[in-house]
Amino acid sequence: MPALFTTIINGFFVLTLIAFAWLQLNDPDPVVWTTFYLICAAVPLLELTKRRNRYVFWIAVALCIIDLGIYTHGAYTYYLHSNEEALMQSMNPDKPYIEEAREFLGTLIALVMVSISYWLGARKNN
Repeated sequence: MPALFTTIINGFFVLTLIAFAWLQLNDPDPVVWTTFYLICAAVPLLELTKRRNRYVFWIAVALCIIDLGIYTHGAYTYYLHSNEEALMQSMNPDKPYIEEAREFLGTLIALVMVSISYWLGARKNN
């Protein structure tokens, strides 16, 4: 894989995950989610700076797996109601599964980005 392509992908992932973190600042629990996305952003950032750290990678993966486990039920409940409920609506205390589905999707996106970034770095090093 060309080095420029890997650099562009990692740069895109860093910027996207930092944007996700920034969007969490208005969340009811901003410290948790902002920290989560910044830890995930550290993986492609370390790949960009050629400072690969498997511990940061595995911490990010573990956090993603924990979050996916926590929000799987809400995502599944949303899936059952997806024909009648829009995912992009304001928070509703009577429908917590909508927020849980959004958190599940954000975590899944972060996990994919972290995994691809680390995989691209491993391929580049071999």
